[in-house]
Amino acid sequence: MSEDANKAGADQLLIQLEPEWERRNWCNWLGCSEKDLEHAVTYVGHDPDNVRRFLRQAR
Repeated sequence: MSEDANKAGADQLLIQLEPEWERRNWCNWLGCSEKDLEHAVTYVGHDPDNVRRFLRQAR
């Protein structure tokens, strides 16, 4: 059971593109458009640190 709890906690730290409100929250937090967020997640995955770095390099 502890493995399930750890897995659920780790999922909360990842960028999720659905539902829409969560995608909007990530866009606001990262200061990017939804299109840019989707592009970044496609290339570097759902880790917020990697997405943030990718978005900085793209500017």
